[in-house]
Amino acid sequence: MASHYEIVAEEWKSRSRELAEWAMEKLVNRKDVWGQYASLTEGEKKKLGRTYKAMTLPIASKRGPDMVTLDKLTRHFASQHRRRPQIIGLHAKSKENTSRWLGIDIDMHDDHKADAEEHSRRNFVGALKWWRDLQAMGYDPLLFDSNNNGGYHLWVLFDQPAPTEHVFAFAWSIVSTWEETNLSEEPETFPKKPKVQKPGEDSLGAWFRLPGLHHSRDHYATVWSGDEWLDDPWLSGHAAIDAMVQCVGGPPPPAATAPDDHSRITIRGVEGKRGEKLKADKPKRAVDRKRNFKRTGKATVCVDLDGVLAQNIGATNLSEIGDPVDGAVEFTRELSEFADVVVLTSRLAQDKIASAEYRKAVTRIEDWLDEHGFAFDRVHTGQGKPAASAYIDDRGVSCRPMNDGVAAFKDALEKTENLCS
Repeated sequence: MASHYEIVAEEWKSRSRELAEWAMEKLVNRKDVWGQYASLTEGEKKKLGRTYKAMTLPIASKRGPDMVTLDKLTRHFASQHRRRPQIIGLHAKSKENTSRWLGIDIDMHDDHKADAEEHSRRNFVGALKWWRDLQAMGYDPLLFDSNNNGGYHLWVLFDQPAPTEHVFAFAWSIVSTWEETNLSEEPETFPKKPKVQKPGEDSLGAWFRLPGLHHSRDHYATVWSGDEWLDDPWLSGHAAIDAMVQCVGGPPPPAATAPDDHSRITIRGVEGKRGEKLKADKPKRAVDRKRNFKRTGKATVCVDLDGVLAQNIGATNLSEIGDPVDGAVEFTRELSEFADVVVLTSRLAQDKIASAEYRKAVTRIEDWLDEHGFAFDRVHTGQGKPAASAYIDDRGVSCRPMNDGVAAFKDALEKTENLCS
């Protein structure tokens, strides 16, 4: 029987091309360089206390034909055995001094120290606080358990490239509370510097490791679900990947300035210094007619489209939907009072569907739901079923032997036989 690690590894590998396309569209600021890990000499290992070093490739004299490609990104997401040449990172700014995202690295290197457990706890508390702060601002942040050992990565995607100096200032306005948040050390932000290069100058800036397999540990990144009531609120494998590719890019951060020494920073006319929490006008919540899905802390309930919300007409194409079932609209509205409503449909579960046709089908379903006034948070577009408290399906059969004993199996058999007859 395959281990959990092996199962998760295969799930990342099976969706590596999808992830590569997502990263190329949402994360790549420049294609001519990328981050990678290289082995150290024995002397360097002894001096630095680790077996690898981070570097930017290609070296300046060899830049040109070798670029960040879909194949290179696919190899990263498909990596299964920590083969470092395949695990890469992306630079945080473009040649035009713009950034598509910001990253925060809440690190945990000294896991053998006596206070390592407390250090790890503080890291998580700080990461979760900033995740909540960003959600309150209208963003859809991704919080990753990056190494399963107290290290966390926080990503915020923007719906369009933003000036790097503004992104840096915004990132610093978040992490400037690290001391009062009781973190043991100041986190790194990406981009790391607000400096804008002069015309003709090519300042690469720092790079941030892409989510996936850790470069020195047998651990695949997991994503915080926000559902703290779960026994394990961290999403892994397909569920983690779904959260990534469904992440909604938020508005560019507010106009900001920050001096090179990082000691003082100004956002929308509000000036502060290192360690102060800066207050600025909050950006408007990302407006997305197609469900700017925010985890609310409510339970998640999945509702089937055909046969529950729409008349089951035996559609011959992905975009053909029957009329609403009587009472279905009112049902979703009442359901949304206490649960996040996720619409499921088997018409989106085909593995080999052309991407353009797939997107057209998703848009058609969302338009149909909006047109008829259904209350819903999102249409599930990932593989398999998402984690949920309940699934509502016209062909579903409840079987709860842990609660109802052996009689539950007899009841399930009778219901299944009726459905199959």
